Amino acid sequence: MKIIINLIMALASFSTVAFAGSAAVSFDGVSSNAGFSVQELKERSKADAGIRTPVPSSAPVSNELTSFWANLETDGMDKLCRVAQININQNARLVKVAGLGGGIRRLLKPLMNKRLVLIDEINVKLGLSYNHEVFRLPGSGPLSIGVSGGIEGRSVVVRPLESTSYCENLPSLVKLYDVKTVLPITAKRILDMEIGEIWKLPVVARYSISGSVGLPVGQFITISIGGGFAEESKPSFSLYKIAGNDIRLRLRIEQVTVRSAGISAQTIAIPAGAIGLLSGEDFLTTLVDRTAAAQINRFLAFKLGYDYVRTSGQKLLLEFHIDPNDAAQSAKLVEFLEGDFDSISKFIALGLKFDTFNEDADGRDGLGDIEALAGSAAAVVAAPAAFAGSDHYNGSSGNFSVNVPIIYSRRDSWSTTYHRYQTLTNGGSAVHVRQNARASNSDMFNIPFFGTQQRHNSDKNISVVNKEQIDGRVAKPVLLYQQYEGLIGKGANSARAMLRNANNVLQYAGMRGNGVTYANGLPVAAIFPLLPPADAAGAGDDGDYDRTYKAVIMSFKLGLSETAVQDIVFAAPELILKSYLNVMLETKSTLVNKVKDLFTVDEKGEVSYDREAAEKRLDPGILAACTNPLRVVETLADAAAEFIKKILAVREETAWKTRSERLAAAGTSGEMEYEDFLKVVIQLVNPKDITSEIYLHTDKRVEGETDVTQNYTIFNNRENGAGSTLDEVAALRDRFAEPTDLTD
Repeated sequence: MKIIINLIMALASFSTVAFAGSAAVSFDGVSSNAGFSVQELKERSKADAGIRTPVPSSAPVSNELTSFWANLETDGMDKLCRVAQININQNARLVKVAGLGGGIRRLLKPLMNKRLVLIDEINVKLGLSYNHEVFRLPGSGPLSIGVSGGIEGRSVVVRPLESTSYCENLPSLVKLYDVKTVLPITAKRILDMEIGEIWKLPVVARYSISGSVGLPVGQFITISIGGGFAEESKPSFSLYKIAGNDIRLRLRIEQVTVRSAGISAQTIAIPAGAIGLLSGEDFLTTLVDRTAAAQINRFLAFKLGYDYVRTSGQKLLLEFHIDPNDAAQSAKLVEFLEGDFDSISKFIALGLKFDTFNEDADGRDGLGDIEALAGSAAAVVAAPAAFAGSDHYNGSSGNFSVNVPIIYSRRDSWSTTYHRYQTLTNGGSAVHVRQNARASNSDMFNIPFFGTQQRHNSDKNISVVNKEQIDGRVAKPVLLYQQYEGLIGKGANSARAMLRNANNVLQYAGMRGNGVTYANGLPVAAIFPLLPPADAAGAGDDGDYDRTYKAVIMSFKLGLSETAVQDIVFAAPELILKSYLNVMLETKSTLVNKVKDLFTVDEKGEVSYDREAAEKRLDPGILAACTNPLRVVETLADAAAEFIKKILAVREETAWKTRSERLAAAGTSGEMEYEDFLKVVIQLVNPKDITSEIYLHTDKRVEGETDVTQNYTIFNNRENGAGSTLDEVAALRDRFAEPTDLTD
């Protein structure tokens, strides 16, 4: 019970310190794009076929994948029971625990194995705010300045349930007397935790300044422009019961600074009282009215917005494994979490020392601070630290969103970030990760109370990773690509396209501009079969027909070793051009096959072609699809030159930091999709320097079709360095990522 009060006191005492598009080529097709037969290409790859064979294995589910799944499932349609949740925001006191109040939320959420969890969340808020209208523009809204600060926390308990049915678990949801909290912390309550149960107590101390101005357009639309600055300190702890004798304790501290600006337009919100669904003033009626208003406004209001955000911060993370059956360990754990003020104060103070840290700091200094923090906490909980590390990061992101009532909503974002990870477990060496990412979430047919009928979420990123030893030596970079993609309520052809896109990258591995090989990848038609011809009669040519899958999720990971990256960076311009044109055959095969031998490139990356010869070969009558084939060729030459110059620019850099930055940006700038960039560069490397995995999870709900939950290793080269780096970076991301409802 003391921890919230003590955390508030500790944060307050340190506040002065803290706040200073290409078309897809099918894997299961029957012809290649370069005139080679499938059999010839398979024969060519026999020498290294052993590393290409997809090998299914048990499917590890990371926190990152669980988070993606949770976002994909949010508001999805699965009967009315699925969207049921209870929100009470009237300072309700349904649990007799001192210090808790300010709002209660109960809801059900699914894990990837379809098992449900019951989440109890209780809010705690202590804060102040000040908003002042500076002046009012004639014919428009007010210009407002706001200053706010305060401390808020949450008690979150996640409990696994036996049944996978939402409606069967509704009785558990409405038993408000059964709300479970983290507090009070006792040895017996910790011992009685269920396997898979999670307790979380995050606290946020925030200070922010914001300004905004609103401009009404007509009677129902408002345009808003605003910006802000915020600093936050976020200490937290979590307990996760892994087994009967193993509880994982995670201690986190994060200091973050956020600067943002944005513009938005939206229709006015509908007041709860104007909906008219219920009448009366009793507690339940008020609750349902507000829930109804929130649902209707969420789906029926037109919204359009763009914002730009810059962030920088530091995270500290400690992990301990506690045996709840060990009386001495349990007593120490309870003593610490109940509020040993000296221990918590020291923990926060050590965290604040990282405010002045920068990416050029000496690795030994960072290691010393982590060791001091781990040692201090280990002495208190009477257990050695299983993990201790830091993440210093900065970055920027842009976000565009649109909501067309009922019909469609979409959010696109792109970001560039830098992370410097340092841990005790790898001898204090640092991992530098420069990442460029794009994400999109699109929904169709958003119906209040019934949720989203169709959804397609995608999250892709290219990272360049450098490892730095404690003595300052920096290794050559490794390039990693990671993609999460998921569908809800979409047709079978959408699922096939998702898997084919991954296959279509792998089919170019090591081809050096000479067509593709279908020896790489997964059998799409076997996993997502077409309907028999009799059932498909008259259904069209896209193979989608009337089949709809409940949910499909895919993770595609690709790692290129140090050797592979050097092969890319120092590839001859002629080879890069040949590989680029090889990819362009996917969408412009007739044209490219006629003129590809007319292209030349110089050492500076300038691409030219024999215009007179091209004009003779490109008869507009033959190429009816091209209104001006010479213009298409010219555009192709310009795009090829732009791509080649990006690669050449990487080799021109001498400092490892700027070289890594340019390499990460090369795959994410311009009009080329991430996959198109990878299709070109993967041709330049030896397949033995590639590691790749495809994880697939389906919940089809289609009679006669088998579900798949497997992790497939396509290029099994764990010894080349890319595989181990891929695993290491994934583990670091998992640990330092912001916990979701389903994770600790």
